[in-house]
Amino acid sequence: MEHPLGRPQEVERVLGERGTGERSAREALAERLRELREGSGRTYASLARRIGVSGSTLHRYCTGQTVPAEFAPVERLARLCGRSGEEREALQRLWLRADAERVERQEAGLAGSPAAGVGEDAEAGAALGTGTEAGADAAVRRSRDTATGTQALSGSVPPAAAAVHRDEGSSAYAGGPPAHAPRSRSVRRWVQALAVCAVAALALVLVAASAGPSRQQRPERQPPVARPAAPPFTWTSDDHVWKYGCGHTYLVGGPPAAVPPPPAEADAESWATALGAVHAGETGVRITLQGTDERAVVLEALRIRVVERREPAEGRVHRMSSGCGGALTPRMFDVDLDVARPVARSVPGNDTGEPIPAVSFPYRVSASDPEVFLVTGRAADCDCDWVAELRWSSGGRSGTVRIDDGGRPFRTSGAPGRPVHDYDFVTRRWVAEP
Repeated sequence: MEHPLGRPQEVERVLGERGTGERSAREALAERLRELREGSGRTYASLARRIGVSGSTLHRYCTGQTVPAEFAPVERLARLCGRSGEEREALQRLWLRADAERVERQEAGLAGSPAAGVGEDAEAGAALGTGTEAGADAAVRRSRDTATGTQALSGSVPPAAAAVHRDEGSSAYAGGPPAHAPRSRSVRRWVQALAVCAVAALALVLVAASAGPSRQQRPERQPPVARPAAPPFTWTSDDHVWKYGCGHTYLVGGPPAAVPPPPAEADAESWATALGAVHAGETGVRITLQGTDERAVVLEALRIRVVERREPAEGRVHRMSSGCGGALTPRMFDVDLDVARPVARSVPGNDTGEPIPAVSFPYRVSASDPEVFLVTGRAADCDCDWVAELRWSSGGRSGTVRIDDGGRPFRTSGAPGRPVHDYDFVTRRWVAEP
């Protein structure tokens, strides 16, 4: 049964409901996603594989347990279900409101003490006042210097007075400027002759400059430098993909008491960035590819290149879950980063007992047929920085695209012998594994 999602009036009503006691934007978004899923007639696992998330993650989206951290999976779900552009725009406005509510809840939970905030504001205000006074003094000095320079250039102040401090009581200036000896006629004639020669030489220089270099002296025109062709597809990457949506480990350098509780998968990136955490043992990277038009783009090969190797990072292993299960195994490429020349090996997955065949290159993508690749990089004996390189061709053009984490390489570190901690939700603290 089809459910219309393009109801702008309904979306605007939900956006304006905040604070009236009715349902929140997150609940409204979950209802819309459920309508999409039910109207498609497909299972959670089948839809999730097409939009690049796990089945359990899509279930949490549709039940309102989690708000998607980005609009991309929601848009892919709407496109897959055949929704129009107007309906997708209405759905995006609803997601923006739900995401804003999620951020507000996070800020409310992480807010510091009011006294600290007041002290910081006071210090900032004092610094601003000091900077304003200093800026005013500098402006006054600059205006004075400008006025003096203007007078000297306009001639209202004699150059000698502007450049040299003279003693008005000095006898050298008591009687006016010093008298010059009268020039003889021969000297004046020589000066005039030299001036005529200088003018003639200057005229010759100007004529030669305007004529330009001769044809033999002109440099040859250099051929234009060829620029690398822009790929006819777009890509995004997410290196905080958890196994089954709940299983992952991070290396954290601080003491366990200073580590906050494990986040949801959608908030893992901000949690790890704030703590300086490193992926421990393996890194799951989701790569989403979509063509810019209907022309097919052939993906020929996926290569992995380790940029730098170091000894495994220090810290404690923090597991995001003490154990979780699921029937969906979305991994499609597996990489052993410890070997000298790592290779992305295609491996099959599993969807509720139904095998997912391994992806074999070459592969094709277009604007109407996006694809998602899941790459798992594993490391046991090194702290490795690595990137993926995707070889493509389309319409007589070809090239290689580097896939990384926003300009930085992905990072995976082994954790041999590091202490392991699980979070106890009863005592609300991290507990070392016995």
